[in-house]
Amino acid sequence: MFIAVLSDSADKRKEICKALGKETGADDISFYSINYGGKIKTIIEPTLYPGKVQPLIYSIYAADLVVLAVDALNQFVGEMIVALEAAKKDRGILISPVALPVKGTVLEKYEKFSSFEEAREKILNAEPEEGGEGELFALVDKAFSVKSVGSVALGLVKGGKMKKHDKLLFFPGKKNVEVKSIQLNDKDAEECGEGDRFGISYKGDEIERGQLLSFRAENKVDNSVLGKFEKSPFFKDDLNRKVHACLNFQFIECRVSDTELKCDTPLSFRGRDRIIVLDPSNQKLRVVGAFVAQ
Repeated sequence: MFIAVLSDSADKRKEICKALGKETGADDISFYSINYGGKIKTIIEPTLYPGKVQPLIYSIYAADLVVLAVDALNQFVGEMIVALEAAKKDRGILISPVALPVKGTVLEKYEKFSSFEEAREKILNAEPEEGGEGELFALVDKAFSVKSVGSVALGLVKGGKMKKHDKLLFFPGKKNVEVKSIQLNDKDAEECGEGDRFGISYKGDEIERGQLLSFRAENKVDNSVLGKFEKSPFFKDDLNRKVHACLNFQFIECRVSDTELKCDTPLSFRGRDRIIVLDPSNQKLRVVGAFVAQ
C-alpha cells in the first residue's frame, strides 16, 4: 500500500514520515517503509515541494491513501487541495487544527483529525482497497546501472503482478524489458504484486522514469489525446500557450483545448485516465485542472 504524506511544510512532512517509518530513498520524491503488524506500507513524500510542483503530482498519482497535514490555509495548501480534486483522490486523512474550505471537494470524504498523534494509529492500520489481479501496471521512479549487476529499476506496483523472467513493455518508449531478478525490502523475491515497492534488474534497452506494463495491457501512446478538459475554477490565466501534462511519472509540454491535449512528445495513457495539466512557472496557482482521456 502506498501512502502520500503531503504538507506545505517540508519539516512537517519529514517529522510525520520519520515517526511512521524508515527512509529508504530520497530524490525529488522520497520513500519511507513502514513495517507494522507484519505488513509493509510505503510512504511517498514530495521532497522538493513546494519549490517544484511535479513531486506533489507524482506523489498524488502513486498514493492509495493521502495524508494531508496543514496548520492554516495558504497558497500552497490551496494548490494541494486543487491538485487532489483534479486527480479525484477521495481516500485520505486530513490533519489540521483549523477548519479548511473543503466543501464540494474530495476532501469532504477524508477522515479529519486535529493532530498527528490522533491520526497515527489510523494511518498505521490503513488497509488497501481490494483490487483485481489484472494485468501488470507498475511505475518506475528511478533507473540506473550497477557494476556487476547491470541495469536496475526501482518502482511501485499499482496493479497486477511481476515475476522473474517476465517479458514486459516500458512506456512511453515502447522498449522491451525482461526481468532478471526482483528484490523486495532488499531481499530476493520470485515475484511482486500490487502495493509493493520493488527493485529489479533487467535485460533490454535502458529505461528511465515511466511505466512498465505487460504485453496484454490496454495502453495508448500518442502525441494527441482526445477527451474532456476540466479546468479548475480557481485557475484564471490565459491558456493560449504551452503548459505541461503530468500523468503518473510522465511530465510533458503540451497545449490543451476543451477536447484535445496536444503533447510535444508521446504520452502513455489509458482510457479514462485523469491527466493533470500544470503551469509550473505560475506564481499564483500551478495546477490548471485535469484532462480526462476518452
